[in-house]
Amino acid sequence: MDKLFIRRLTLVGLRKNYSVKFKKGLNYISGPTSTGKSTIAELINYTLGAEKHKDYIEVRQNCTEVELEIEIGDRLYKIVRPLFDFNRPVKLFKYNEHEQQYSNDFELLPVESPANETSLSKFLLNELGFFDITVVNQVFSFRDIYKFCYLRQTEIDSEDLMREKTWGPNIKRKPTFEIIFNLFDNLLSELKAKIKEQTELIADLEKRKQGVSDFLKNLKLLDFDNYFDKKNEIEINIFDLKTELYSIKSDIKTQGLFPGGEIEESILKRQLEIERFTEEILKQSQYIEKLSLLRNQYQSELGKIEFLLEGSNALNQYVFEVCPSCLNELIPHEAGCELCGNTLKSLNEDEIKVYKSESTRLKLKFKKLSNYIDDQKDQLEKLRLRKKEEKTKLQDEQELLNHLRMEYISPYLEKIEKLNLELGDRKNQLKDLERTLKVIQEFNVMLNKIDTESTLLTKLKERAKEIEQTNVDKDIILERISTVYETILEEFNFPKLADAYVGIKDYLPYVRGRKYDNIGSLGSVTMLTMAYYLSVLIVGNEGENNHPGLLIMDTPRKNLGADPNQDEEEFKDEKIFNSILRFFIKLDSEKSEQIQLIVINNGYPDFLSEEHIVAKFDGNGLKDLPYGLIDDLNEN
Repeated sequence: MDKLFIRRLTLVGLRKNYSVKFKKGLNYISGPTSTGKSTIAELINYTLGAEKHKDYIEVRQNCTEVELEIEIGDRLYKIVRPLFDFNRPVKLFKYNEHEQQYSNDFELLPVESPANETSLSKFLLNELGFFDITVVNQVFSFRDIYKFCYLRQTEIDSEDLMREKTWGPNIKRKPTFEIIFNLFDNLLSELKAKIKEQTELIADLEKRKQGVSDFLKNLKLLDFDNYFDKKNEIEINIFDLKTELYSIKSDIKTQGLFPGGEIEESILKRQLEIERFTEEILKQSQYIEKLSLLRNQYQSELGKIEFLLEGSNALNQYVFEVCPSCLNELIPHEAGCELCGNTLKSLNEDEIKVYKSESTRLKLKFKKLSNYIDDQKDQLEKLRLRKKEEKTKLQDEQELLNHLRMEYISPYLEKIEKLNLELGDRKNQLKDLERTLKVIQEFNVMLNKIDTESTLLTKLKERAKEIEQTNVDKDIILERISTVYETILEEFNFPKLADAYVGIKDYLPYVRGRKYDNIGSLGSVTMLTMAYYLSVLIVGNEGENNHPGLLIMDTPRKNLGADPNQDEEEFKDEKIFNSILRFFIKLDSEKSEQIQLIVINNGYPDFLSEEHIVAKFDGNGLKDLPYGLIDDLNEN
């Protein structure tokens, strides 16, 4: 059973990145409140498929995405997930051993149910050796197993340890416990069903591979090297044919066999001249159009003046009873215009002189502009005529050139046509080769698919063999877990320790003959919860059991240590917390290659070695330590 280890967490920042590097065994993270310690655990959880994370202001202001480098078995992966955009898929990068770095290529994995074959959960389950398991008619998820790997700060003293008091969230808790310890009755039968399905899938892929392989063998193009050799050969042949064709045409000209050189030059010049006339005609037409608009404006102004001089007086002589436009009855006005009611005023002599003068001036301008427009139209017509003449001459020269070509080049026509046919044939071969490239690419994708599915089949068979060879006795497993659980509580110096075990029916922790939530002390719940998670971790990594090997514990000091009160004085002993840390250190020395324990806490005693501390913050940046996870807050 492959294990999951966290290697590095990196927040990708706008100005810089923020990283925490982890190791196998004990990893201790220390610092005051609000320095980002719990953020580290939560973002590990988020990158491994949690639905969302908290809205940390400093993270939102400084970071865009989170990267998590993980190790599963002997394989390294990097998962990259956007921050604050919970619906986008993650990017999965695989480590290239040959290049000693992560590949630039990546897969996009949706963060959703493992029922989706391309999901992050499905990928993690397959890598860990959990294949298409169904529990209580639901798909088994990586998130189900991860509940035994992450003890949140809010859960460490919870009296609803695994949400066992709520039917919905609890429904897969017991089956998951059984899967960890190979107690799940349907696990072997489901593995065998998956092996059969996988075998049929690979057989189908092999048939398809053989068909494509035979097709490519006939073309002698089984790999990219052959493709590029063939493509290079065709391209060289095309170049040679073009060179020969150009040489023949060049010889015809240079040897004086073709007298049409001057005509070709004349045709080119005439074509350029026609293009010039076309542009000038367009410009001239647009210019005349603008002049015509200006003339229309003059005409409009003249009409207004003439109305003022003559029309208004003539119109005022009439009395309107209905509107001349819509024929509706008009409302009589006491004074003024019969239509609008405005006050009517006759022009005096001075005003009449001014308007007549302006009318004379506009008429002169109108006449000059009209004459000028006529001149411009004449010029436009001349341009059109010259263009037509050039086109006629161009047509004559082209006919002459075609005649000369037929007369002088006809001895070479057969060879030129043959070269053109060969050239077209080679170009078609190149197009066919490009289509074949897609087949080669699909063939290689199929080979990779067969390799991936074959690897999965091997894992399935190995896993089924392990389960068949493991004669699991539920009583023995629970007795072993209970023994480890009680031993841990002894190491913790649990007060008045007696009758400690893990229940054979509910798989929950007991002490003093009572279930963990009936002791009446949050300090005791904290200790029992940690001991329970640790016992599942330790026994779950023995033999052929299936625990991923990772446990993250956030704030184990909660309800323990200093500041005793009357109700929980027996659990407020500093010796208890120190005993717990000593057990962590002992666990590291005994099982550092099998497990990874990440502990987050406010401070630590002197006996904890610096080698176990992977991140340490001081909350103010004054002790040669980072302020917190986002360690540049005081640089703003």
